[in-house]
Amino acid sequence: MSSDKPARTTMEGMIWNANHVLDSAIDPKTNGIPRDLFKQCKGIVLLSVIEAGFCFSGNVGTGVVMARADDGSWSPPSAVGLAGVGFGFMFGAETKDILILIMDSNTLKAYSGDGVIKFGGQVGITAGPVGREIDASVALGNAGAGGAFAYTFAQGLFGGCALEGAAIGARKGENDRFYGKVAPPHAVLFEKGAVAPPADSGIDDLWKKLELLKEGRTAELTAEELAAKESKKAEANKAAEEAKASQADLVPVNGAAPMDASF
Repeated sequence: MSSDKPARTTMEGMIWNANHVLDSAIDPKTNGIPRDLFKQCKGIVLLSVIEAGFCFSGNVGTGVVMARADDGSWSPPSAVGLAGVGFGFMFGAETKDILILIMDSNTLKAYSGDGVIKFGGQVGITAGPVGREIDASVALGNAGAGGAFAYTFAQGLFGGCALEGAAIGARKGENDRFYGKVAPPHAVLFEKGAVAPPADSGIDDLWKKLELLKEGRTAELTAEELAAKESKKAEANKAAEEAKASQADLVPVNGAAPMDASF
């Protein structure tokens, strides 16, 4: 696991990483994602994926999905993960941060169900265009019937990312642990007030950064914000250690032989 990131097996760590990806998306030094395309999306997925083989057949990853309401506001995050290989992080493996823009309501609703979503199967996905001022109509026309655009962030740049064959499902148990109550993904994503985000959890920061993306604005972290980010990293690591024993979907994984786990 990279030492500059916390464990991402709990919502605390996944929210930290989601903020980290959005920090990159709004950083003026990066090429960014198209503002017009973002304005039209119905939801967003922010994943941290570790490669354990070729393509996505041997990968593990965790992240969050958030839905945009008709009034433009965003839901709290609901936990997701790559299916079929379990969750965990491998020392020395390459980590990729992935951002997925969900462009239609049916695709978004699929994230709130009990099943697993397979990209390229049930859901179309396209490597997303880069550049903040790219015309969304061109991007959407090239996507055909695709329901989502995927990006990966590496070496200071955003780039389109192919996710054909990746399978993603809800981590309902992690939702329940984090929100302190039964928190089905559908309720978290579509029912306002169904869950109360814990104080100082970083969710407010996610909402602020998503608003900046919608407006096409950029921002860099201040010294105070960087210090707060370090503090939240320590909190995320503590939460991961405390939650480990109760997480049924958390299994040890290594690059040679990933272990299966079900949702």
